[in-house]
Amino acid sequence: MRKYIIGVDVGGTSVKIGKFNRAGDLLDKFSVKTDLSNHGANILKDIIQAIKENIATDEIIGIGLGVPGPVKNNVVIHCVNLGWGRKDLEKEVHSLINDENIIIQAGNDANVAAAGEMFKGIAKGYKNVVMFTLGTGVGGGIILDGKVVEGVNGSGGELGHIIVDQRHNFACNCGKKGCLETVASATGIVNLAKTRLAHSKVWSPLRKYEDFSAKKVFDCAKEDDAIGKQTIDEAMRYLALAMANVSLTLDPEIIVIGGGVSNAGEIILEYVNKYYYDYVNPFIKKANIAMASLGNDAGIYGCAYLIK
Repeated sequence: MRKYIIGVDVGGTSVKIGKFNRAGDLLDKFSVKTDLSNHGANILKDIIQAIKENIATDEIIGIGLGVPGPVKNNVVIHCVNLGWGRKDLEKEVHSLINDENIIIQAGNDANVAAAGEMFKGIAKGYKNVVMFTLGTGVGGGIILDGKVVEGVNGSGGELGHIIVDQRHNFACNCGKKGCLETVASATGIVNLAKTRLAHSKVWSPLRKYEDFSAKKVFDCAKEDDAIGKQTIDEAMRYLALAMANVSLTLDPEIIVIGGGVSNAGEIILEYVNKYYYDYVNPFIKKANIAMASLGNDAGIYGCAYLIK
């Protein structure tokens, strides 16, 4: 009897795999290393092997996959971090698992993380959700009426590449300049801090380090350091601008902030709220902005939701 749903969150370093029951409760999870050799040719093979070692295939209802790139109708358009070009995940997974009765669904990793938060996280009970994931880059996910928005080109929810900065014009990995990712990601926050240090003689604990992380910048801001506070203020102002633009386009029920940078906590909401309402005035007087609750498991929950 088929009774398990498998959620697979494919990352550039590791693949997280979750085993869920029909209700979407997480029963077990395990991971495999992401093999980037030969343009990621072995990634799907390794995933299916790991699944087969842990779960009997005739007990699997479906497998949902989240990947770091645009996806349309279960086809990856391109996935630079994995070395993939165009890839039909439904077709390839079916051929590897050798069971056409298993449902295969795939989506962009940030989109499925948003779906996960709607399914079992902070956005549970809502059907119209926008999520910003702040990590090394900035991802985004959009859920409308309970459905993931892929867009015509599979680029729905690429919120990290909204242009918000015309002052610094840091280069983005996408090839453009001024993307939200360049000023509000972990990398972007460090960029802003280093720029501020270079153009100021104000002392800061950050000057003690040859290199430092976004966490260090947040820690300094929390300790009332001027450079730290100014940097976080600027980064979150850019985030608030992007959030406002999305809000005025979609008017979602809730905006969720997740990703590794969100571990900084309430200071993010403090600064975002400082600017957000000015940008959405007079159309939005009260918004539901919240921190994600599922952490690194959001992706596997979202992949399970794709199957449900």
